[in-house]
Amino acid sequence: MFKKIFKGFASKVLDSDTTSRPDSQIEFLQDFLARHKYVFTEDFEANLQVLKKKHWVDSFVVTNFDGSVVASSEGNGQSEGMIGTAMLSYIKSELPGSEAVLIKREEGWFMLFPLNKKVFVVKAGSELSNLELKALAFELTTLMTEKQVPHKREQKWSSAKARA
Repeated sequence: MFKKIFKGFASKVLDSDTTSRPDSQIEFLQDFLARHKYVFTEDFEANLQVLKKKHWVDSFVVTNFDGSVVASSEGNGQSEGMIGTAMLSYIKSELPGSEAVLIKREEGWFMLFPLNKKVFVVKAGSELSNLELKALAFELTTLMTEKQVPHKREQKWSSAKARA
């Protein structure tokens, strides 16, 4: 009896955490991520679709700061590129320290992210974090630098990445 009271008192005073690691959830997520393969091919347009699927976005447009489109997952993308570039330029002039712009619209999110003298305009059903936007931008930059992948390349989530 005394031991039980002392244990309850000590746990409240010391604020000891008795939660356990959710192993079943971790195993499920590792299995889920291991089943998703993203295969890049010779076709640049197909690779853009792979990146859309991988990052769970509806569309993206990459423009220069003058508004000219470099790459688009949805055809031309000229109007979205011009709107995104103009909006980012205005916001950067008013708030120079801003890294990304996220705008909530009825049909989803409109996100603007500058990197390496390019503007990445992303549309998605839910907002992406700054880190997710940066990852997408880096992958798009790599893909545009290569312009065409010389051989099939497979990217697969490993259990080490799932734990991170």
